[in-house]
Amino acid sequence: MRTIISTVIVVIAAVIGFFMGGGMNEAMGGAILFATIAGFACTIQAIESKNKP
Repeated sequence: MRTIISTVIVVIAAVIGFFMGGGMNEAMGGAILFATIAGFACTIQAIESKNKP
């Protein structure tokens, strides 16, 4: 279930980044940037929540 939620968050971040980057004439760069940031955040959250007792 966590994997599905993380994937959805990354896809939503990419779509938002695509449109925000489009305003700066860098649509793909914005999508990649937002998806990367969201991916790192989801990975860190998964690691931190796994270590809790």
